[in-house]
Amino acid sequence: MLNQTVGTSEYELIITEKKSTEMVGIITLNHPPHNRVTMQMMNETMDAVAKFDNDPDIRLIMIKGAGEDFGRGGDVEEILSCEGWEANQFFMTVVKTAKSLREAAKPIMAVVHGWTTAASMVTAMNCDLVIAADNTIMGATAIDFGLFCPWGPISIMPRIVGTKRSFEVGVTGELVPADHLLAHGVINRMVPLENLEDAAMKFAAEITCKSPTAVMLHKKTFYAAQDMEYNKALDFGAAAMVQYHHTPEAQEGMKAFIEQRAPDWEITGYTGDWSVRRKSDASSI
Repeated sequence: MLNQTVGTSEYELIITEKKSTEMVGIITLNHPPHNRVTMQMMNETMDAVAKFDNDPDIRLIMIKGAGEDFGRGGDVEEILSCEGWEANQFFMTVVKTAKSLREAAKPIMAVVHGWTTAASMVTAMNCDLVIAADNTIMGATAIDFGLFCPWGPISIMPRIVGTKRSFEVGVTGELVPADHLLAHGVINRMVPLENLEDAAMKFAAEITCKSPTAVMLHKKTFYAAQDMEYNKALDFGAAAMVQYHHTPEAQEGMKAFIEQRAPDWEITGYTGDWSVRRKSDASSI
């Protein structure tokens, strides 16, 4: 693995950066002045997520925003210009983008600051983890410009904060500050704006040092179990653990624990059962 940071201008509305030393792939939304969400931005984001998800050097994906805001929602001019089937394409692309974040094998962390509203809030809330600057405000502001937001306060927030508060946020367009978001469990951590970059990388390091196989199976099992009846969720968890137990990663982790040494998680690729191949095992798989 090369100890380097690699940036690319492959895209027009996002910037991708590969931090191999930290094993983090970074996607920066870069559509001045407020990172308004467009079809192109969503398609570029999905493409970048897929590439990082298949990169054996990357164990966690970050999404952040350039400029003063993470993002102020959808591009209203583009939405207004959509006619007939084009409107379906735009809004279904919002859905596809949200699903792509949940369906990625690797954990995705939103690193947000400033306005994080409407479609941009949907992006952040569909990431597995959210670390926010103390100047972050979230809101379903689509209600303020002739639309409504059927994803954040309707599909996602009720699962986190309950129905009454979610309904209120969606129907009023209220801007919710970072400390309230933290108190209600919408974000994981809140830090001063000037510390956001360093804090995000430290948060990521708490995850990238773990078994990549265990982390990926944790994500898959976590979301699958949310829609299951309790006893079925328990059984599903047991089946996932058995699956993990037979992977090289589980064997390496347990041996390292018994031998009181650091585990070797260095990988060369992925297998069909979501496990990873360590260099020492590559020839036998």
